[in-house]
Amino acid sequence: MLPTFLAIGHFCYDVTPDGYVIGGPAAYAAITARNLGYHACAVTAVGTDFDRQNPILDGIDVIYHQSPETTIFDNRYDADGRRQQRILGVGGKLQPHHIPSQWKHVNIAYLCPVADEVNPVLAQCFNHSLIGVTPQGWMRRWGESRHVHSKRWHAAEMILPYTDVLVLSDEDSAADPEALGKYIQWTQIVVLTKGKQGATVYENGQILESVAYPAHEVDPTGAGDVFATAFLIKYHETQSSQMAVNVAHCAASFAVEGKGTANIPTRDQVNARLRNT
Repeated sequence: MLPTFLAIGHFCYDVTPDGYVIGGPAAYAAITARNLGYHACAVTAVGTDFDRQNPILDGIDVIYHQSPETTIFDNRYDADGRRQQRILGVGGKLQPHHIPSQWKHVNIAYLCPVADEVNPVLAQCFNHSLIGVTPQGWMRRWGESRHVHSKRWHAAEMILPYTDVLVLSDEDSAADPEALGKYIQWTQIVVLTKGKQGATVYENGQILESVAYPAHEVDPTGAGDVFATAFLIKYHETQSSQMAVNVAHCAASFAVEGKGTANIPTRDQVNARLRNT
């Protein structure tokens, strides 16, 4: 059976007080897609230290390309939820030839770089797929100190004309506020997420404001990728941005209530919360 959801980007390790845990947008996305009932797959690059047998990845088809290092992030949050981030390892680049030909017909392809590892040309490699993009990894830079800072997304004009849904945070947009207008011109749907303040959807000249679901936040890491994945899946099923953003908020509300990938919800859990709100 061919996969129905493909995530492209680094599987990472995130530093926690208890040691390393699996993270990275591609991992969060693939786990979310699997939990929501899709046949999930991923293309990534990791080092020999990465645990490819971790049961959290059960049921996901993963192509691992060997890399000298695994991408490793140390994320710290202040009292206002702002993240300070250091990158301790960087995996290899992902190129068009890394994608199996049969996976280029997947229903949904999600390009989700975390450390500038996804070649922008990959946005042009799929046949009739719904293409989703989160640009955060293309908007990061770091120096010898390994502290991560924002930079302009220079490849946006190369990627967005081939993109159906762009999901970015207000934090991402702050690095180049004037660019948002261009993103909206180049992309069918742009979703600007604003954490607890909800999200704004720009589609065909229309603007839709949406509210976040209430949640007891334990760990916000990865919530944006859970949101983006749920949005893509519901939009693929319904062609309705309004329905998609509501489901996305609901799925993300679960994700922040646990540490790491532990609380990514199933479709039944999402549907139950939708019914009860």
